[in-house]
Amino acid sequence: MSEFNLSILTPEGVAYEGKVRSVIAPGNDGYFGVLKDHAPMIAAIIPGGLKVINGGEEYYAVSSGFVEVQANQVNFLADHAEKASSNEDALEKASKFPTK
Repeated sequence: MSEFNLSILTPEGVAYEGKVRSVIAPGNDGYFGVLKDHAPMIAAIIPGGLKVINGGEEYYAVSSGFVEVQANQVNFLADHAEKASSNEDALEKASKFPTK
């Protein structure tokens, strides 16, 4: 099983930390996916739903921020992140986050 480490971090603390198979995230140019051995990158994220696949599926509402991918470690740094029950729930929650 190809896994990598994922952290979703906010100023309030850790929203998620663990090994995952893939992540689908909201970027400035649309949603993008990350798998094991992804090329290093830093990208801006926009408010939306973050899908985490780790045996099952988990969803998080995230605000704007950044993602860093480096050596099978993916760090999402967002102003806000909250667990959601579905993608639709994540989108609804993300739409209520304060904007800068």
